Amino acid sequence: MLPMLIAALATLALLAGPAASAQTPKRGGTLRIATEGEAFDLNPIGISGALKVYREIMGGALLRLDENFNPIGDLAESWEVSEDGRVVTFKLHPGGTYHDGTSLDAESVKWNLDIVSRKVVPKWVQEREKKDPKYKWQNLFINYLYHIDKVEVVNKYTLRVHQKDKGKGQLIDAMTGTLARFVLVSPKAYDMDIEKFRRHPVLSGPYKFVEWKRNQHLFAERHKGFYRKGQPYLDRIEFYFIPDANQRMNALIGGQIDVINNLPLSLHETMKKVPGAVVHRGRATINYAFPFNNQMDPWKDIRVRKAISCYGVDRAQVVKTALRGLAKPWATFAPGGAVDALDLTAECPYDPEKAKKLLAEAGYGPGKPLKFTMTTNNSDPAHIEVSQALKLQFAKFGAEMEIRVVDYATWNRAFVGQHKVQITLQNTLSSRSVNSNSHVVYSKAGNDYYRVRDPKLDDLLDAWRSTVDPRKQLEASHAIQRYILAQAYYPNIATFSFLEVTRDYVKGFKYLGKLMFDYSEVWLDK
Repeated sequence: MLPMLIAALATLALLAGPAASAQTPKRGGTLRIATEGEAFDLNPIGISGALKVYREIMGGALLRLDENFNPIGDLAESWEVSEDGRVVTFKLHPGGTYHDGTSLDAESVKWNLDIVSRKVVPKWVQEREKKDPKYKWQNLFINYLYHIDKVEVVNKYTLRVHQKDKGKGQLIDAMTGTLARFVLVSPKAYDMDIEKFRRHPVLSGPYKFVEWKRNQHLFAERHKGFYRKGQPYLDRIEFYFIPDANQRMNALIGGQIDVINNLPLSLHETMKKVPGAVVHRGRATINYAFPFNNQMDPWKDIRVRKAISCYGVDRAQVVKTALRGLAKPWATFAPGGAVDALDLTAECPYDPEKAKKLLAEAGYGPGKPLKFTMTTNNSDPAHIEVSQALKLQFAKFGAEMEIRVVDYATWNRAFVGQHKVQITLQNTLSSRSVNSNSHVVYSKAGNDYYRVRDPKLDDLLDAWRSTVDPRKQLEASHAIQRYILAQAYYPNIATFSFLEVTRDYVKGFKYLGKLMFDYSEVWLDK
């Protein structure tokens, strides 16, 4: 029953396609997008949160999401899941090519999946490891695809993915909307010269790379060999790096750009009044949190964690002021708009006296105040306001917090890449479920920058990831959220919607939060 159902749903989604438009899409034109965060490089398999926008728009994948966040085919025309959930068969669109003209077929997809599992090691990695035995290749996709056992090529445009039991429940998520949707790189280009690839990526999506000037712009143009015939409609997409939120807004108002990729909450009301601007606001799939490094002092002590993250935060006050009333107080790990959201906020009432008592039990008080530094970035004015609000709230029970503001790239490198930040502010990537961004607390995959390192939590996540039964996944999800809150591993403040802005002549735009960015069907009515 399960394989027939999955295949039927996939086929129906493909036949239905996007909602019918009253207008026929026009071909041509250039779309200009303002983005706040610059990438370290353009290797989509490397570790970089800021790279997500570039990767999604230039990258092709087996699956994507519709506007209800349901998986639909991308390169895959259809897919079928076996009864036990361990085998998934993908049938591909024929005739597509990578951006260098090489064939986009089952063998090349297998190669991409095999480098994730290290069944195939790119030649440049082999050479690097010979020179430096301590070299560790950072592979972003391994966070959610480590469970793939083998990939079998059935014919030129059909492949079969065999999975281990542990992890099999997350494959479709990993192909669509987790930390990094699995995108396909040209085997020919990626295998040999990684330094060139980092500056000039060769992918398989609707737009192919043209030029990148770091901290200035990235240009991409229509890929004529894209596997969905007739798309994309645009000739060209141009990204402009504008770290200041007010400058991004003014650039859109002044006509220099057409899309703001991330609109801060503080500018929501202003932008709504701009003639010709459309503000996109959907489900609350984002959290606004102040995560700390759980392996750093003073956060190793659960009493300190609970004092600060549970009882020390007046969530309602932060939402009303710094977050402009556009969020909802929220304490749990999965955001309010996730399919498995569990609201446990009432279990962390604002109680400065209780926070003060916990700090005293941990050895802090008038003669030895708790002191720490919050490092945040300047990409969103709300970060400054929230950090200042928290500083005042923490002071009420004797905790002294300093605030350090850096640029986005510096912050991302220190927090995500180097794990050197003691405590910070983060409006997270979007989540469909508790698993969508669970890499931050899952120690086995190597990108756990909250540094929880708790075997019990790993086991709870393994339970979610290892079942395809929706009821069991929901039970596992709620157990995960309750445990994270009880251990005070995740200091959350609120849940809210990711805001994007387009000009009214930008048609075919899909609001998908930060889960993925799909511009393959966008066109310009001007």
